[in-house]
Amino acid sequence: MQLLEHKQHPEQAYRSCMGVLSMAKKVGNQRLSNACKRALEHHVFNYKIVHNILKRGLDKIDEESDDQQSIPFHNNIRGDKYYE
Repeated sequence: MQLLEHKQHPEQAYRSCMGVLSMAKKVGNQRLSNACKRALEHHVFNYKIVHNILKRGLDKIDEESDDQQSIPFHNNIRGDKYYE
């Protein structure tokens, strides 16, 4: 839906949508869905971005696991207790 709203001409939007949907034949519905979710989270809506996400395998990376990584101990790192 976002792809349709961000194109100036409906014909361009239609072709982009068809291109994105055709990727499901190559990579599968689940990977395409994950790639589209990732693109939407970053507010980018075009064929090339979704294609690059799939090409680099970024759809397989779980962003929640990146947020949960702990910071290594170091004397110069104050931590969350400092800011309370």
